[in-house]
Amino acid sequence: MVYLPFYMVLFKILTRLNARSIDRYKCVCRQWRDGLSSFEFLLHHSTYVENYLDYVRDEGFYDVNEYYA
Repeated sequence: MVYLPFYMVLFKILTRLNARSIDRYKCVCRQWRDGLSSFEFLLHHSTYVENYLDYVRDEGFYDVNEYYA
């Protein structure tokens, strides 16, 4: 089994999820709750969302409700 460091999971994988999924993953354990509630994660996630939505808007298939569903 391959071990992934928590920061990698947090910033490389969980950042790409929508807000509803992130709220669900806060219930996994205390470490995930604290990590997903941290200022650094929220800043990183909001930056990713802004860049993602800008890209999607530029490509012509923009639907914010789909991302946050």
